[in-house]
Amino acid sequence: MFQTFIMLRIFLRSSIFVLAAQILSAQQTDYDAIIQPVDAKARDIGEYMVQLAWLNSPEGRIAENELLNARSENKNTRKEWMRDVNASFNFNESNLKGADTLGNVFFPRYNFGLTLNLYNILSQKEKNNIGRRRMSIADERIHLRKREIRADALTAWANFHLAREIFKERSTVELDLNNNFILIQQLYKSDEATLEQYTTTSATYYEAREARIRAQTEAEIAKFKLEEIIGLRWEQVQHPSKED
Repeated sequence: MFQTFIMLRIFLRSSIFVLAAQILSAQQTDYDAIIQPVDAKARDIGEYMVQLAWLNSPEGRIAENELLNARSENKNTRKEWMRDVNASFNFNESNLKGADTLGNVFFPRYNFGLTLNLYNILSQKEKNNIGRRRMSIADERIHLRKREIRADALTAWANFHLAREIFKERSTVELDLNNNFILIQQLYKSDEATLEQYTTTSATYYEAREARIRAQTEAEIAKFKLEEIIGLRWEQVQHPSKED
């Protein structure tokens, strides 16, 4: 009975460990989801902004070229040991004439030599390991830039979208208050509205106008920031969900 209980506990622990490992594996970052490939259709306009930001990012190209450099350096490092291997061959010229007048033949007839740099040969394995780590570092830098560019692009898009919506609301409010102001102005001229009504309506309208101007400016600034990140003017962006 006791042995059965122990076996059950071991089985449960093993099952939990396997399940946890599967969950962790499922939660590893998929960088094709962080930034969808350029030839893939973006899920929405926000993801399209991310694609454009990566496609037109100088830092992204720099990171990719650094990875290519690391790979090339690693290939060269793997062959580095060959640089210090020198072979030599000498043939005794006296033997070309055959035996001399006394019948002597000189030995050795030829010499063969091989020079090795033992330090470079023995350290080659570690050099190869360093090369692989440099490639891994360069690869991780690309991953880091993808995360940063995704966050920057989505943040810029969200701020631009919000600023545009606020500007639209401010414009609508200004238009309504402007119509009301015109009406009160006409009524005031015909003595059908008081001075207090006129001044109150006027102040409310100009406050709304100022708010609209501020909202318009903030929308323009947000657009400039988005354009900086995606590498295109907003007017150049082509997407079915785009609103001009």
